[in-house]
Amino acid sequence: MLALHLGLVLLGIGVGNVVFNNFEKHLPWWRRVAKHGLVFGVVAAVRIVFGGWALLAVLGALTIGQVVLHAWYFPRHGVNGLTAEPYERYLALIARMKR
Repeated sequence: MLALHLGLVLLGIGVGNVVFNNFEKHLPWWRRVAKHGLVFGVVAAVRIVFGGWALLAVLGALTIGQVVLHAWYFPRHGVNGLTAEPYERYLALIARMKR
């Protein structure tokens, strides 16, 4: 069951990377890989320490957060939630979010 859960996490990371790759094209490749590795490590630790239900709760919270960000927050600020266009506006928006 552990392999199934971690496979689900890897599938989500892979699909998310393909669908939302435009959002991180300003970052170096090693930073994107490191971020995905960190997320996988934390989620795997949650699964190992707290069990499958905790893993699914964390994945659900992360999914809800991404849906809110891409379907509501970005369009509200004039950025397409699927393509990150206009890209200059997207970069300005995330710079503001990081402050």
